[in-house]
Amino acid sequence: MESVKEMYIRYLAKIRRSVKGRGILNSILLIPKRYIQTFKFREFDLGGVIDKHQLDGPVEVKEHAEKFESSNPVFFRKMFDNLDWPFQNSTFVDFGCGKGASLVYASKLGFKKVIGVEYSSSLTRIAEANMKKLSNKIGRKVECEIINSDAALYEIPSEADCFYFFNPFDANILDRVIQNINKSLEINNRKILIVYVNALHNQVIEKYHYQMVKHFTTKELDIYYLGGAYVYKNF
Repeated sequence: MESVKEMYIRYLAKIRRSVKGRGILNSILLIPKRYIQTFKFREFDLGGVIDKHQLDGPVEVKEHAEKFESSNPVFFRKMFDNLDWPFQNSTFVDFGCGKGASLVYASKLGFKKVIGVEYSSSLTRIAEANMKKLSNKIGRKVECEIINSDAALYEIPSEADCFYFFNPFDANILDRVIQNINKSLEINNRKILIVYVNALHNQVIEKYHYQMVKHFTTKELDIYYLGGAYVYKNF
């Protein structure tokens, strides 16, 4: 886990990047809604940006992957605000879960169970440690599963009904995952949500005729989320 000094160095680097990309005023306005919320989760090892070539894992999987970068808690919460969804009876799956940031946030939202799928074994171990730390912090075991696997080969559990993507891979793998979700629906037809943040390949999902229920533009989220964000449902 990174030290306090390393964490502050990382935050200073992000602030410098923000000022360069957004300007001073917009960066200042962003601080209360983004960095303060992120700081609340400082005891977990969630942050950082890692190039995919620095991660372990099969070369044939990495060629379709994107860099590692954790979901932001503010934007994560924004995706689920005002959704009529039974979180306490729902199973959340994050494809490309990295260090498990979204699993922590989803647990805080009250999901019954959270599942992370991650090809990098080193990130998988960090995610497992973060979820154990969350269980210890709240005084009860969080129902959680971390799967070290290629997302395209992951068999969708019949109870899984909320699927989260933070631009983890290219259109080819996204298409294969959506096909796997569709096969799961043929076996067990149920209501599902698909949440896609930094949605660079949202045309893949839309070709399967899912209904869009939420959309945020890049301007509404972050200048670095070039694809904006979408929430889809099948009902």
